[in-house]
Amino acid sequence: MLSKTKTKEKTPILVGGYGSGKTTKAIELMGNRPYVRYQANDIDIEDVYSYPRHHGVIIEDVHYKPDKDKILDLILINKNVVLTSLNEKDVPKTIMNMCTRKRLGRKDYRQNKIKELAPNSESIKEIDKSIFDLNMEILKNKERDYVLRLLKHNKPSDMQILSWVAPNVDVNHITFVDSIMRKWSIDYFYEILTYSLSGFHSGRPQFAKRYTYSPVPKIMSKLNLKTKDSYLVKSLLQNNEYSKWATKKLNSDECKILNLKKPKKQRITVSKQKGLGDF
Repeated sequence: MLSKTKTKEKTPILVGGYGSGKTTKAIELMGNRPYVRYQANDIDIEDVYSYPRHHGVIIEDVHYKPDKDKILDLILINKNVVLTSLNEKDVPKTIMNMCTRKRLGRKDYRQNKIKELAPNSESIKEIDKSIFDLNMEILKNKERDYVLRLLKHNKPSDMQILSWVAPNVDVNHITFVDSIMRKWSIDYFYEILTYSLSGFHSGRPQFAKRYTYSPVPKIMSKLNLKTKDSYLVKSLLQNNEYSKWATKKLNSDECKILNLKKPKKQRITVSKQKGLGDF
């Protein structure tokens, strides 16, 4: 059976957003050889084994309902295949493992064509942002009106965005923002947060850290107690019967927190008596 992994070069898959030049780059990789272009969910080749091997194939939008069987067969048979995709996470692993990814960045080359037709037009800005991008805009973008527009459009959680911003600014700048959180409207929260900072942050930003959760509520639940009654556990464990019962309810890590020794399970060995057939 043919195996693509035995060849020196894997099939390239070009990953980038709309206007990043995926198709243009794929056509450049074809060189002077003839080629055909197909959508990944609509490959109009009935018999991939009869397709000329010296011809190229460009398969676009592999992230959307790809015909995996035909794509894998083409990759295994034809070395002149180029794939394109908007992202990596939606590409099936069976296809991604057979390819080498090439990221094309975020530059939108469509703006160049628009500028030729309309020289005075403004560049289109993508306003759908992740929490990471929103944090960078709040800290480094001096156009505060634009930052406010991004926040109101994306509507991040107040606690989440504040926890991302807090490690990078003076606490005095966001004290009032924290005090009004969930007391007034969320739009007013975005406005106060935006204009409390100037966007002059320099250096590498620090990111929010995930804190460990307290094991106390889970332990109290297993012991049929409420969390507010945790102060009673120490006195209850002085009773031998209660402590033995607690060790049965809790696992070894939870027993260590309460300074309890969880008894090891005793192994019961059964000795088999030898019969006449064993001699």
